[in-house]
Amino acid sequence: MRSYMLPATYYFRCLDNPHLPSLRKRIAKAPTSSGVYRWKNSKGEVLYVGKAVNLRERLRNYVATKADKGLGPWKLALRNHLADVDWTLTNSELEALILETNLIKEIRPRYNVMMKDDKNHVYVEVTVSDPCPSIDVVRQMSNAKARYFGPFLTAWEVRRSLELLQLLLSFQACKRGLERCNKEAHRSLSATNPPKPCLEYQIGKCNGLCIGALTPEEYCKRIDAVMDFFKGNRGAVAMKARELMAQAAQEKKFERAGKLRDALAFIEHQKEGQIVSDPHGKDLDIIGIALSTARAQAVALRVRDGKLIGEQLYPLIGQPESVTEALTGFLPQYIEVQTSLPAALIVPEEFPDRTLLAKLATERTGRRVDIIVPERGKKSHLLELAMHNAEEKLRAQETAWESAARNLEDALKELQEALALPSPPKRIEGYDISHLGGTETVGSMVVMQSGKPANKEYRSFTLRTVREGEIDDYKSLREVLRRRLRHLVDERKQWEEKGVTIGKALKKDRATIATMLPCENSKELACIVARENDHLCGCGRLVELENKVIALEPLWIAEEYQKERLWFTLARSLLSTLKKGKIYAVATPETHDALNEVGFLDIDHPPPCIKHMGKATSIPMMMEAQRSKPDASLCERPDLLVIDGGKGQLSAARDAMQIIGIELPVLGLAKKQEEIFVRGKKDPLILPQESPAKYLLMRLRDEAHRCSNAHREKRLKRRVLGA
Repeated sequence: MRSYMLPATYYFRCLDNPHLPSLRKRIAKAPTSSGVYRWKNSKGEVLYVGKAVNLRERLRNYVATKADKGLGPWKLALRNHLADVDWTLTNSELEALILETNLIKEIRPRYNVMMKDDKNHVYVEVTVSDPCPSIDVVRQMSNAKARYFGPFLTAWEVRRSLELLQLLLSFQACKRGLERCNKEAHRSLSATNPPKPCLEYQIGKCNGLCIGALTPEEYCKRIDAVMDFFKGNRGAVAMKARELMAQAAQEKKFERAGKLRDALAFIEHQKEGQIVSDPHGKDLDIIGIALSTARAQAVALRVRDGKLIGEQLYPLIGQPESVTEALTGFLPQYIEVQTSLPAALIVPEEFPDRTLLAKLATERTGRRVDIIVPERGKKSHLLELAMHNAEEKLRAQETAWESAARNLEDALKELQEALALPSPPKRIEGYDISHLGGTETVGSMVVMQSGKPANKEYRSFTLRTVREGEIDDYKSLREVLRRRLRHLVDERKQWEEKGVTIGKALKKDRATIATMLPCENSKELACIVARENDHLCGCGRLVELENKVIALEPLWIAEEYQKERLWFTLARSLLSTLKKGKIYAVATPETHDALNEVGFLDIDHPPPCIKHMGKATSIPMMMEAQRSKPDASLCERPDLLVIDGGKGQLSAARDAMQIIGIELPVLGLAKKQEEIFVRGKKDPLILPQESPAKYLLMRLRDEAHRCSNAHREKRLKRRVLGA
């Protein structure tokens, strides 16, 4: 049989990324200058690092509405995992290119194309310790006595520059000439027996140092000119190129003039120097501070081995009035938390404790650490870059906060309109059931307050009425919702409305209680009765057995009330009279689920007096008295319940609410097409593709799924280790 597979792009395109709308709003206010951007997933992991001349335009390409058309599976997979973006500004495209390479090496993002051998930086090496220095292109700065310039991203770029410099300065000397010059640095070459010209000299690749056509002093001047060029001082070389070009044109050597013209164009096209790498290999942390009326942001640019490899962000709590005040509060904490400090910290302003903090940093590292306020030079340029990035980070954060607040407000209003709610839902609860082939069945409740996750309000449920090996999501959901929603109703008040009062037993009730609940070898601790028109319709007791074991005796309920929830009301009323300790009970197959629901769990080794309470088929159970205390989260009334599932799950939720006697807005969210099922509507509600409300519900559903799986895995691990 022939099988057919859809192209990979189909599967990726089917995925919805709920983060794209908020990313589009953030990117709309991104800077238009050059820089490096980092795409991240929902866990904060960097997925991709890229550079851009215009950050806003480049980032827009990733999140555009129809950006997936024509993309392969690799790029589509990246797009479907995008959850956050961060960027670092640079002064030029070259800086962005070098920083991008440094970050890719450091982070090794999943969606970047990387070389197996990451030694792709090249440097110009000048052996300044020799009387006649040599120049070479290397990939490692291994000679401590040499001077290095770079790094450069391609060897071709460096070699092209050296070829043009040779055309202009004729600085290259053959190996024989350099060796002889360095050995005989203090002796002149013999005029009576001059050496023969080398092959390189004959083809124009050697300047004649080997035959004395050039003095060592003149040779060193030409090397100095080359070093000035790589330092960024290109004016002298450009002037030399113009002079030679004019001379060649005057002499009608047009081929040479054309080469000199190309060399001049190449020189003028070069950037005026990049500051994201220091050829001297210094380690620095450059601290930038940005302030707004309500927030403060610190940025630390990390320079290691002379290369700017990344940044660290430190949002500051409080509202410092000046950069000096922010530095005074931030820098001691920064020094304290760093595992290693560089040789110097670059800061934007003087502050009172600068000398003291330098001593503290020196003591922590065991070597000298300076805190410097630069006035000029490369450190000053780096500081400007750090300050610029701090300001941009602060602005981007404020934009993100404002955008997120607007998104949440829009989502809640859309939910209100779509579900015909009286007001935007403030507290939304999501529910999910998880099990492993019918074992370790658990449920989760996650909460969003005003559209934001409220982690402290989350609750987990270990299912009690579902037997091991039984797979019944509807039954599980009904149990979870019954146990959760019972905290919202005052059952005693509901019974009072029906004419049934619940309270302590009176003297006149004792004869009936003695008949219904015979007390043998036990001490009564509490007795609660239910009566209708002075007629007892239910009663129950907590008793103390031998060795101070406390037990809940089997409750008596009149036949006409046995199908209602009077048993639960009496049981909870009794259990609430104890604040601490353990309470035991003996369940029959008929009462086991009911005792489960009020908080009792099966036990294997009950006290002997509990064994004697029941029969051979009885099931010993126990609960902690503190479980009966009110739960702050469960006592909060939700504005909307979101159930993971379709019509079946929605029906189970409705059954649970009917049993409890409560009415709340509820919907079922089916995962396949993100369909919303609500009561009274046959067809599902489908929100628009870019709907903020849709993404809010999806995040809630996914969070409930994550929490239920985490709780199940935790229980399974505990069970395996216990076994």
